[in-house]
Amino acid sequence: MSDRPHVLVVEDEWLIAEDVASDLLAAGYPVVGPVSSVAAALQLVEADKVEVALLDIQLNGETSLPVAEVLLARGTPFAFVTGFGERDVPVPFRNCKFVAKPASEAAILTTVADLASLRAAKKRS
Repeated sequence: MSDRPHVLVVEDEWLIAEDVASDLLAAGYPVVGPVSSVAAALQLVEADKVEVALLDIQLNGETSLPVAEVLLARGTPFAFVTGFGERDVPVPFRNCKFVAKPASEAAILTTVADLASLRAAKKRS
């Protein structure tokens, strides 16, 4: 069994979602999703299936910020994978991790490794 955290992928562009999920699986991370809506993402978060998350901000006419709010409240590490920057989000999210789209496999894997480290540090404290 893997000691790597379950990674939620929230992305509305199917090809990007599949590429990210494939990269994570190849690196040994269990993937939750990918999902393309806030409702689907919140359902997985509420079911305690998510240990770290990658969120695209703009999703088919809605934003993933409600998911980010729940993750912040739960102390679940996450990063935004997006064309948006810190100035494009409300103040509570400006110190979050941002990965610029298009994100390389290396950028995704480095970010998830960083999120996993944050999660491990929180579990120890």
